[in-house]
Amino acid sequence: MRVYHYLETKWALDDIRRRRLKLSKIDDMNDPYEWECVCSDHEPSQLALDRNKKQTVEEYGVLCFSLSWNDILMWSHYGERHKGMCLGFDVPDELPKRVTYCKEPLVVGNLTSASTVEQLNMVVDVNGYAKYDGWTYEKEVRIHGPRVKMDEETGKYFVKFGEQLRLKEVIAGARFPMSKRPIEEALRGYSEDVKIVKAARSAKKFEIILDQGGFGGIRPSA
Repeated sequence: MRVYHYLETKWALDDIRRRRLKLSKIDDMNDPYEWECVCSDHEPSQLALDRNKKQTVEEYGVLCFSLSWNDILMWSHYGERHKGMCLGFDVPDELPKRVTYCKEPLVVGNLTSASTVEQLNMVVDVNGYAKYDGWTYEKEVRIHGPRVKMDEETGKYFVKFGEQLRLKEVIAGARFPMSKRPIEEALRGYSEDVKIVKAARSAKKFEIILDQGGFGGIRPSA
């Protein structure tokens, strides 16, 4: 499966050079309802949900991707207002899971009557992969992973590129201010070819397309 991750240029180039991608902390993500999409009107059950969230936030992180590389809003919100970059990765089909978009949180009753496994599966499936439907444009897929070792330099957690996270594309934004060279230099030493392309603003539609002029700055006609 090909998935995409939008970044500011400085972080994208750093990730390419270091061959890694940041694992987002759940409580640092931009949606205040992360791991809060299930609530209970049964007080002991709500306390159990709160404990589950606390443990999950402390132990796990999330790799967040989009199924689309050319969404105008994604470039605006996560791609440095179209001056950044979008990295395309190949990951095993079974690894990422699509986010489900919903209008309201799921309200449940007494969870203590269910088995521990049933409770955990339900909470993970909803809380881990549900978001308010205002985020639908993101076309998000996620991979959860344990926060194993903190990077001492940054205080953050990363996942190394490898067989399960293979960098295949680097897409520079429509307002990318640099030449192709910094990307080529960051990719130096990669054993596999990584495609480098440039995005552009369509002249005839509200759409982000590939720039047929590459990094030469030729205005697109599509």
